[in-house]
Amino acid sequence: MRAARLDGRVLFSGGVALAAAWALVQTAGWPAKAALYPRAVGIPLLLLAASETLLSLRGREESEAVAMDVALSADVAPDVARRRTLVAVAWLVGFYLAVLLVGFPVAVPAFVFGYLRAQAREGWPGALALTAGATLGFHLLFVRLLHVPFAEGLLWRWLGR
Repeated sequence: MRAARLDGRVLFSGGVALAAAWALVQTAGWPAKAALYPRAVGIPLLLLAASETLLSLRGREESEAVAMDVALSADVAPDVARRRTLVAVAWLVGFYLAVLLVGFPVAVPAFVFGYLRAQAREGWPGALALTAGATLGFHLLFVRLLHVPFAEGLLWRWLGR
């Protein structure tokens, strides 16, 4: 085995592994509900970062597989790429504003339905079924299982609810 050199990949992945391990140690005394998210993210992150560190330390050369090129929209006209980017940003900003105004429990189904009908051009039965599934999944996971308290939207406060 060749001697490993400490390059940027080893330092970065090792640093990420140490940060994940530190987060897991810090949550050791926390109640289970409070530590759920840091542990759910920290454990896979630690395993993946440690694996990457070990593979980088082994000194293997780059694999024969072709690395993905990060040149965005090389086969798409710039005006089409710009329009697509603006549409995606508009949907994200719209979702943010919906959450701010009406809160997550209302914004999630409204966003899913709106996106499926307007952007994906899904038919009514499919859009309604997928929205119902997303709403059910959201409710079961965040409301029933995790008991996440969602802030009410600004609109409800303004209306005095």
